Amino acid sequence: MRVQPTLPPRYLRTPDAANFVGLSIRTLEKHRSCGTGPLYRQLGGRIVYAVEDLCAWADLNVRLSTGDGGGIPMPSDPRAYIIRLQARAREAQQRSARR
Repeated sequence: MRVQPTLPPRYLRTPDAANFVGLSIRTLEKHRSCGTGPLYRQLGGRIVYAVEDLCAWADLNVRLSTGDGGGIPMPSDPRAYIIRLQARAREAQQRSARR
C-alpha cells in the first residue's frame, strides 16, 4: 500500500484564510464585500482563497513605519496590481530555479 504525501493546502476557506492573515472572519468578509480584500474564488457555493493571493494582498499593505500613513499608494485597480505582483514573484522563482 502506497502512502500519499500530505500536500500543504493550496486553497483556504474563509475561517482558515482569516486566521492565516491575522484577521477576524467578519473583517475578511467585509473586505471581500467592499472589493478591498484578497482575490478569492467561488467553487460551487464555497469561497476559497489561494495562499499566494493572501500573501500578495498582505504585501500590498507594507509600511516602513507607524508614521508612514501608506506611503505606497493604493492602485486604482488593486486586483490587477495583485496579479502583477504574483506574476513578478513567479518570474523570480523561475529565474532562481534556472540557476
